[in-house]
Amino acid sequence: MSARLSHFFVTIVRAAGNRLVELAIVMVSVATMVFVLLRVVPGDPVLILGGLDTLDRAVIESAREQMGLDRSMLEQYVIWLGNMAIGDFGQSLRSGAPVSQLIGNALPPTLQLGIMALVIGIALSIPLGVAAARRAGTATDAGITTFSIIGISTPPFVIALALIYLFAVHLRLLPVAGYVPFDEDPLENLRHMALPALTLGLVTAGVLVRIMRRSVIDELGEDYVRTARSKGVAESRVVYGHAVRNAALPFVTIAGIEAGVLLSGAIITETIFAIPGLGRLMIDNINQRDYPVVQGAVLAVAFIYVLINAFVDALYRVLDPRIRTRLAS
Repeated sequence: MSARLSHFFVTIVRAAGNRLVELAIVMVSVATMVFVLLRVVPGDPVLILGGLDTLDRAVIESAREQMGLDRSMLEQYVIWLGNMAIGDFGQSLRSGAPVSQLIGNALPPTLQLGIMALVIGIALSIPLGVAAARRAGTATDAGITTFSIIGISTPPFVIALALIYLFAVHLRLLPVAGYVPFDEDPLENLRHMALPALTLGLVTAGVLVRIMRRSVIDELGEDYVRTARSKGVAESRVVYGHAVRNAALPFVTIAGIEAGVLLSGAIITETIFAIPGLGRLMIDNINQRDYPVVQGAVLAVAFIYVLINAFVDALYRVLDPRIRTRLAS
């Protein structure tokens, strides 16, 4: 027994080690790609920040030297990567504020928006997907499938504008835009976050409904379901106790991917609803060619995305008995 337990822990530690190696590779790859892409895009940060007509040549060269932009691209990359390794994200070229501070201020709204949208998407997709699967080929299935297709194919900004018109302009139930920190006024925070979260939640639900519907239909056609029905097991127990539980495996995988997409796909939504999150931070500083801020924000999103994938992988191991058995043996 002790040998099996020891083998189990060794397997877990090895899997965690592999994940850490993958994390390092992904982060370095993303860092390199972002660093290069920002510098091949036309536009000089010094000229953009100072104005083309207000700087003479001496001032431009002095500013470039202070920002470290007078060095070669390779030298800039090595210095930046070395600083990143010790947790130094640098300072904003525009404001001089520490990048870590700017990211720390922008991260809570983005995380809250992503979590709320994911909860809405899951809360809608599970009952709708199961209902469509149980009534496959009927008008109910067609209606739910149409809802799913609309959610997938409609751009988020169109959904956002429709929700703003309905709930903010016509019904006057929710504010059009803006953000109030949760610790300042929880109720107003939720009121301001309701529309952007619903916008992304509907998009997420469109994807997850199709996954849940297809997975439940496949499970309902399995032999164990027919056996359970032949033995007189209640239909609700067959569906929710067996079919839905097994259908959760692909659903969890796609939900994890959607959680990562919500972080990167919230840029337009944050801009429309004036939410000071990572998306707006990136957009504002891309326009100003503020390299350190954009690099830090993109790396923060990539890091969270990798962590979400690691969590989904761990959850998959818990939900799938075949993986648990293989690890235990």
